[in-house]
Amino acid sequence: MTTRPLHAARPAPDGPLEDRLAAVEDTLAILQLEGAYSPAWDSGDAAAWAGLFTDDGEFELVEVGGIPGTTIRGRDALRQFCVDFTAHTSGIHLLNTPSIVLDGDEATARVHFEFRSGASSGNETRHAHVAGHYTVRYRRTPDGWRIAHRSEVAVRRDRSWFHSY
Repeated sequence: MTTRPLHAARPAPDGPLEDRLAAVEDTLAILQLEGAYSPAWDSGDAAAWAGLFTDDGEFELVEVGGIPGTTIRGRDALRQFCVDFTAHTSGIHLLNTPSIVLDGDEATARVHFEFRSGASSGNETRHAHVAGHYTVRYRRTPDGWRIAHRSEVAVRRDRSWFHSY
């Protein structure tokens, strides 16, 4: 894999037209994969969300503000994680365009995000806002590009409560 920072400007592609076209197709496929990420999670479609990962894919929540980190491994565990989370919290992801670096059958990206969510119980409602970035490793599989590892680094987390009368 490349050691160049994900935020560094990349030179214009060169080489044979077929190689440049393949790079464009790979980039578009990864953009489509990222485009499916938020709607799958936000709608609670756990099977679709887990299907965006490789069979051995990982989703890592990095420790932030005293909240311990965790890593979920494998499609079955990923699916259950989505089921459990979306059973009590609804929200929407707002993702920025990823900066994608291709390297053969692997790729990396950094994707900045916001997640706005809410949950209600009884007479109180919790609102949360998380902002940060994902560092993502992708792998080409027989079924197309998939997420091999996605690490969520929250740089801001706000919560508020509303108590009804």
